[in-house]
Amino acid sequence: MSARHLRTLAVTLSLTGLIALTGCASEGNETLKNETGASIDQKIHDGVTTKDQIRALFGDPRESTFTDSGHEQWRYAFTNASSDAANFIPLYGDLHQGTHGTEKTLTVIFNGNVVWHHTMNASAVKTGSGLF
Repeated sequence: MSARHLRTLAVTLSLTGLIALTGCASEGNETLKNETGASIDQKIHDGVTTKDQIRALFGDPRESTFTDSGHEQWRYAFTNASSDAANFIPLYGDLHQGTHGTEKTLTVIFNGNVVWHHTMNASAVKTGSGLF
């Protein structure tokens, strides 16, 4: 094998290794992972769905609060993020770390024991730290 072919192979292996190293992480309620606004609307019906049914579908909420008007509000969240490829560049990656992904949030507001309103949001998220 020629020196040129060896260099090409080394670069290819380095890039393959870099791609393999880019990690993924998820955090939060896994039941939201594949949900969309439309799929949530098929499962939750305002004025009909009960607290027990919500708990059976999604488990206990991440957060439970009350609105100013006294309605109980449950919040569920799921974040799926991947490390930026730049994190693995020698020297630069030591000075900068970042991730990108999607955060899904389901908020359910109850009137007594029944869902009053609900909403599902998905937002792009990006984090970064370091000197750059």
